[in-house]
Amino acid sequence: MKSSYQKTKKSTKTKKPSKTKKPSKTKKPSKTTKSRKDNSSTINNDTKYKNTKRKITRKDVRKYEVERISKIVKIIPQFTKFYNKFTNDDLTALKYYKGAGSFWQTEFLTNEKKPREIEFPFHIDNEKDFRKDVYGSNYDKYPMLKSFDIKDIPNYINYNYKARIKILNDLDQIYNKPDCPHLSGEEILFRGMKLSTSFKKYKAGDTFIFKNFISTTADRNISERFSNGESLFVLQDLTNIPFLYMPHSRPKTNTGIDYSKIMGEINPFMDLSEYTLPRNLEFKINKIEDGFISPQYARRFFSFGNKNKKNISTFTKLNKLLKKKGIIETNNETHDKQNIENHDTIIENEIFPKLKIYYCSFFKWHPREPIIYDDIMKDAKFVLDDYALSTWKDFDY
Repeated sequence: MKSSYQKTKKSTKTKKPSKTKKPSKTKKPSKTTKSRKDNSSTINNDTKYKNTKRKITRKDVRKYEVERISKIVKIIPQFTKFYNKFTNDDLTALKYYKGAGSFWQTEFLTNEKKPREIEFPFHIDNEKDFRKDVYGSNYDKYPMLKSFDIKDIPNYINYNYKARIKILNDLDQIYNKPDCPHLSGEEILFRGMKLSTSFKKYKAGDTFIFKNFISTTADRNISERFSNGESLFVLQDLTNIPFLYMPHSRPKTNTGIDYSKIMGEINPFMDLSEYTLPRNLEFKINKIEDGFISPQYARRFFSFGNKNKKNISTFTKLNKLLKKKGIIETNNETHDKQNIENHDTIIENEIFPKLKIYYCSFFKWHPREPIIYDDIMKDAKFVLDDYALSTWKDFDY
């Protein structure tokens, strides 16, 4: 029985129907036909896939981020060694600059008014930060904290400005240290800022001097945040120029070793990639062009307003504008290439704040003499800041 069953099964399995009895619908296509059909389907799918991927890919953005972070990773060991040797005065200079000090130093060094205007007093929050920068947790030892009288104006100005000028000179000297890291000249650095009225006269081919310390970044997106929707500087050819890498966090430590540890603990996406350059660098403007704020920051400027006080267009306003310009036909919409380009250009101008872009190359580093209090204050005009003074009324000193 067993062998008989095996024979029967085998016979049934291997039995082939005659070709004439096989239904036409089960007829198998030839290998040539099937191959041609599969190849055609594959080509169409590949083309569609590539076109779709090209539209949605973020590879270039990720590649840029990898390159930016890779550069920071390489320079951190240099600054770890450099900052570990810092004196208290060196660290205080970094603390003050990273806080409100950068704004004060910039205004102080770029003050073009004649005679020079000296405002007093400082806003109480600025005063508190300054005391903490200088004395840390022992800021209550600040000499004027309990004895200072706001009516003693000469003493106030003398002490505050002398202390701040000393810190400015200390920061200046850090760049003179022999082991201060230097730029290779291959870097492309960005600086976003508001322009002074006097600067707007410059054109391509002109040179200008940054009299202040220059906070720059390796990340263009970061610089756009500080541009106020006004201007972006692209700085190049900074060969052998000393620089300071500034971590995002404002230093609250008391030693250079503690400060250098902060750098390694910062999340790469929270980092400003800040390269702070010395003062008195002269640049040549190679080209000036109009650009736009990146999409991720566009809504920020429209939310808080920009220099033109322009409000972002709604879909309804955009639709009316495109119809008015003849880009969208009310009955029969046209789709020619020129029409599409005009359509996109109008939308781009309506939804993105404009940005003036200056492409600059390093030209010359001018001498930096220490700032002397008596010289800088000579013939100065002292101006009472009523608002800043009002912030002192509830301060218990």
